Amino acid sequence: MKKNLKALFTVAIASVLMLTACGTTHDKVDWRDAPSLKEAYVDGGIFDRFGFACEYPEISDINTAKGLAHHGNTTTPGNELKPDFVFAWPFSISTKSYTDSAGTTIQVPSSINFAARMDPFLKSVKDAGLQMRGHVLTWHSQTPEWFFREDYNANKNLVDKKTMTARHEWYIRSVLEHVAEWEKKNSYGEGNHLIYSWDVVNEAVDDNTGNLRGAGGDSRWYQIYGDDEFIINAFRFANAYAPKDVTLCYNDYNEYNDNKLKGIVKLINRIRTGEEKLVNGELVKPRIDAMGMQSHIGSTWPGVGPYENAIKTYLGLGLDVQITELDVNTTNSEDTGVWSSYLKMIKKYGKNGSKVSGYNGHYVTGLTIWGINDENSWISKGGKHPLIFKKSGSSYLTKECFYSVLDAAN
Repeated sequence: MKKNLKALFTVAIASVLMLTACGTTHDKVDWRDAPSLKEAYVDGGIFDRFGFACEYPEISDINTAKGLAHHGNTTTPGNELKPDFVFAWPFSISTKSYTDSAGTTIQVPSSINFAARMDPFLKSVKDAGLQMRGHVLTWHSQTPEWFFREDYNANKNLVDKKTMTARHEWYIRSVLEHVAEWEKKNSYGEGNHLIYSWDVVNEAVDDNTGNLRGAGGDSRWYQIYGDDEFIINAFRFANAYAPKDVTLCYNDYNEYNDNKLKGIVKLINRIRTGEEKLVNGELVKPRIDAMGMQSHIGSTWPGVGPYENAIKTYLGLGLDVQITELDVNTTNSEDTGVWSSYLKMIKKYGKNGSKVSGYNGHYVTGLTIWGINDENSWISKGGKHPLIFKKSGSSYLTKECFYSVLDAAN
C-alpha cells in the first residue's frame, strides 16, 4: 500500500510540474462561446477598439458576423477598400472633366462603381454592429496600372506630376465624399462614424534603406514624383475631405527595424511640416494623427524590446498608435508565448496603461488581428499557424494561443 501511495504521489507531482511548465490546456470551443476579447480589452479599458480583419464573404455570413461582434468592435477589410477593389478593376471608357484645386483640368472616369465591392462591405459592417478602419487610399500595390498612365491605358506612358496630382485628389475626394454620403443615409454623423480611421498612405518606405520605396521601380507613385510630394499631398487631401474627427494614419510593416523606423520617422516629420495649400477653396495643411503598426511578427523577431522601442518612438512624435495587422509567422500551432509576451507589453501603452502619462495623452488606441483563422491567413502556407482561431467545418474554434491573448488582458 505504501508503495502504491508513493507511486501515486510521484505521478501527482509529475503532473503538477507538467502543468506548470506547459500551462493549462483548454477545450477547443466555438469562438462565439468563448470569453469575449472585446470585454477583456475594450470594456476592460485597455484599448478603444479591438477586432479582426475580414473579407466580405466572412462578414456577410451572419454567424461569422456574430463572432466578430462577440470579440471586437472594429474590423478592417482585407481588400474591399483598396483601389483595385474600389474601381472593381476595369476602367470605364466613359470620362468627364475634373478641375483640381490647383486649377488643372483633366479627364477622369465618369463614375466609380462603389456598389460592386465597397458598399456591400460597409453595409455588412453596419449590420454586424461594428465600426471599421478604411484601408487604404494611397498605395503602390493593388492600384490599377491604368490609373498612372496616359489616357488610362496601361500600355501608354506614365502621366506627369500635375496630371497625377489631379487624379490623386479626385480619387481621395470621390472615396471620402461617397463614404460621407453613405454614412449620412445610414444615420451616422459627427462623433459616430462607420469608418473612424483611414490609412491614407500604405508602405511607402523601403524595407532596408529607410528611403522612399520606389527607387527600384516598384512604385509608380515614386516613378512619377521622385520624392515624397505625393505622400504629403495625400495627407493634405485627406484632411480636406475627411471629417475632422476621423483619424488619419500612415501604415507600414517592419516598422520596428532600425533603418525603416528612422525612415518612417523622417517621413512623418515631413508630413507634419508640410505646407498649407488651397484645397477645395480653403487653405489646408497635411494632417497625420496616428502611426499604423502592421505588426507581422515572427516567433523570434523583431523581439519585444525592438517592438516596444518602436511604439515609444511613434508615441514620442505626438501620434497615437494603432496595431493594424497583427499576426505571428510561426510553425508552432500554439505559440502562446509570443502572443502573451507582445500583448502584455503592448497593453502598458494602452488607454489606462502604466506608460501613457509619458506621452501627453497619446497611446495605443486599438489592435486589429489580421484575419480570423489560420486557414485563410495570407501567411498560412508552408505549415504556418499565424492566428488565434482555426476552422472546423463552419465553425471557428479557439486555439491555445487565444487564451494567452485573453489572459494577457488581466
